[in-house]
Amino acid sequence: MTATTPERIVSDSGLPALLRNDPDAALRTPYGFAPGSGPLLDPATLRDLILPRWREGVDRQVKALVKRARSTLETLSGDALYSRLDDPLYRRAALIAELFRTHTVVKNAGRLDVRTLQQSLAGALEAGGPLRFEIAWGQVKRGLAGLKTAGPYADLAEALAIGRLTALMRAAGQLLDGEVRLTVLTGGTRFQDALLTRPEQLAAYDAQRQAVADALGASGTVVFGDFVAARTDADRTAWQEIYQRALAATSDEEITARLHTVAFNVDWDTVLAQAADGAAPHGVALPDRLTAWLAGAPSERGPFLIRAATTCLVNPGLQQHWEQQLADTEDGEDLLEDAIDFFAHIAWEATRRYAAIHAADREAATGGTTDVRSTGRDGSTSTVREAAPGRAIRLTVHEKRDRPAMPALAILGMRAPGLLPQHLAVHLADGGRTEVGTMAELHAQLPSAIPVHLSGEAAAHPVFDWLAGTGQPLCLVSPDTDWQRSLALALDPEQG
Repeated sequence: MTATTPERIVSDSGLPALLRNDPDAALRTPYGFAPGSGPLLDPATLRDLILPRWREGVDRQVKALVKRARSTLETLSGDALYSRLDDPLYRRAALIAELFRTHTVVKNAGRLDVRTLQQSLAGALEAGGPLRFEIAWGQVKRGLAGLKTAGPYADLAEALAIGRLTALMRAAGQLLDGEVRLTVLTGGTRFQDALLTRPEQLAAYDAQRQAVADALGASGTVVFGDFVAARTDADRTAWQEIYQRALAATSDEEITARLHTVAFNVDWDTVLAQAADGAAPHGVALPDRLTAWLAGAPSERGPFLIRAATTCLVNPGLQQHWEQQLADTEDGEDLLEDAIDFFAHIAWEATRRYAAIHAADREAATGGTTDVRSTGRDGSTSTVREAAPGRAIRLTVHEKRDRPAMPALAILGMRAPGLLPQHLAVHLADGGRTEVGTMAELHAQLPSAIPVHLSGEAAAHPVFDWLAGTGQPLCLVSPDTDWQRSLALALDPEQG
């Protein structure tokens, strides 16, 4: 089994530390929930109580963002932060840039090169048409046999993030008194060659997130699209050539540094299904002994293997825990060794491709930027990259140290600045306060938490209808929580 050094696995979550420090957590965490195993949210309550309050919460965020941007810019004098404030175009650009100096929304607000950002915004405004932003965000949820999430569908975690994006874009529109659009480019197809994700789930996840955005009042403002499809045919051809070079150049050290990250993001359900049909995902065939054992009860043994093998990659000490679970199985120890070896080899190749995709994207991205000399507040100068005039302004969910003018959004708020909703679930406390984490973390902290499911026919729900009857809850709550009232308050900016 390949050993790796500890590092971040799921954004900035505590799942790796939990699996190392509390091995029993992997055994205690439930694999999933039966439909209706907790409180039920009916369509009328969602339509008449929850969604209106969520829209009010977004409205309050918009008002707060607009008020702050206007009042802060009014107090600025000279060119301490911005250039040419006497020019109406550049002043409007500075007003939008001020949105991204909001510390509760932007992780690098205090480090942001707002002068260069203002220049990019001015160029985009001068080009005419809607002010366009882009952000790459959103691998489809992958549950890791219930350790990360409770299922593959958008839930309350996505609603919290989309509410923030909606508020930010609507605030920009009010400040400009014009049309503003954010295109969210999903990462699903971007990493499909590495992570073996299913196209149908990627498309479904984007459609679900779009439905949430529309329900929160962002129709036409926040639009979900495909990362790869956004490229032109020429760009795709050029990128493939870069990708092949990057694959050949990827070192073992690069793979080792990312192995845990990728192992926790491969679509292992698809891997096992393909392998059971005789395929060899990433060129790795499933051992005959393991194939025969899985065939005896695939719906039970598949999740067991996913959880056992991936957690052993992170903490080899867990192997004895899983061997105990197979104590009554013939060749149980050998089965586990086969599984760990199979998962490790696939994770290695997946990581090689994942690293190469990142490298190819970095090289290809230079075609859409322009080098600009920037003058800092202390008079020093440096060369930075800004978007070419007329192109969409790029935003990110991970701070880019080499692009100081690119805002890095905390889409789940500053109480969870490094976390992304596709990797986790939400626990809802009284008053609308939310706690986010992987299922294993939430279960360890709140073992009595119960799931909130959608009731009735799926088509009856105005949104989140994709959750009805699946067993995946909208969120978790404590038994004594006034969960309906708390859910209605969940998108309030004071709670997030």
